[in-house]
Amino acid sequence: MLSFTFRLPTPIVFGPGTLAELETTPLLPAGTKALIVIGQSGNILRQGYLARVQGLLGARGVMTTVFDGVRANPRTEDVDAAARQARSMGAEMVVALGGGSVIDSAKAIALAASKDAPFWSAFAGKAYDGVKGLPLVAIPTTAGTGSEGNGAALICGEPGKRAFVHPAFFPSLAVVDPELSASMPPRLTAVTGMDAFFHAAECFLSTARQPMSDMLCLEAAHLVTRFLPQAVEHGDDLNARTALAWASTAAGMALALSSPISQHALEYSFSGSGKGSEHGAGLCILSRPYFLRLLELAHARNDEETLDRMLNLAVAMGFGAGEDDEGHPFLMGLQALLEAVSLDELSAEDLGFGREDLPALVAAAMEHKELRNFKNTPVDMNEDDVRAIFEGTFRRKV
Repeated sequence: MLSFTFRLPTPIVFGPGTLAELETTPLLPAGTKALIVIGQSGNILRQGYLARVQGLLGARGVMTTVFDGVRANPRTEDVDAAARQARSMGAEMVVALGGGSVIDSAKAIALAASKDAPFWSAFAGKAYDGVKGLPLVAIPTTAGTGSEGNGAALICGEPGKRAFVHPAFFPSLAVVDPELSASMPPRLTAVTGMDAFFHAAECFLSTARQPMSDMLCLEAAHLVTRFLPQAVEHGDDLNARTALAWASTAAGMALALSSPISQHALEYSFSGSGKGSEHGAGLCILSRPYFLRLLELAHARNDEETLDRMLNLAVAMGFGAGEDDEGHPFLMGLQALLEAVSLDELSAEDLGFGREDLPALVAAAMEHKELRNFKNTPVDMNEDDVRAIFEGTFRRKV
């Protein structure tokens, strides 16, 4: 029987030009000191986004200090450094201005600021249980992770990449202004957009799904398929950027209501390795062998529900509702989408991995076997399945 919990506590201000509402919105957390968290690439400064946010907050009497040390695939030591800075300045809120790595880091920073202890070990030791942390304002400048819509954060440490979940990670306010993503170059647009697509596809197939997540997932899958190629080719198309911004946020909210499945757990072997690989690119490389294996397992076990759901995803993507001699429509749609955004020829080698890394990739993925991503996968995947999937990510046969 149907049973679920629905909770999405974050107010979201959405639409082109909504960044300006920072100056007037009554939803801004109370306080006069804010730590603004940005990435170390410098793009937020070059685009003038930091100055705009500082000006809007300053008009409300909010003084700001900047932490600009967030890396792609954010590290726990960066979280600790920023948390010390927040405590030192007496921050009353944290403002995340950037992509998924920045927002995930800011979630951890806002919580870690409450304790003078290393984030990773404190979280593992349950030191943050019941802790509210500092209020967080999330302002995404990319469209893909949807981190502004959920209570999870991906952080890297010595053990690898881990998804941390905490009630305090839901932002107190999210401002999603699609105009901020218009400066994204084509490749970044493509890989982040595909991240949103896989959030939607995985959460739709997850055994943790619920009716509200299903609606969000199908909407996001449809919008990414329709508008991502347009945004990659014409970055200044605000209609496409707006559709992708909503797809990203919708899929991000689905993560809070459902769960990704083991495709994400396998990808952590790539982006959590320390090689600096892009999370979205890793998902793209895994996707075809992963979903092919999932389909094979579902067929072998007569899992009609999973097979039907994959057809529903295909329909949302604009592909036929029945399997034919050309293959499964979801796999056909996925291949067409990857080709349309020039990500179809990516391989594990492009991320810096060789055939000799296969055992380590499999071992790293199997360390997540007892976590929710594997547990919520609709078919059981063992080590042989995982190895076969990773074998399919290399250009040459392993």
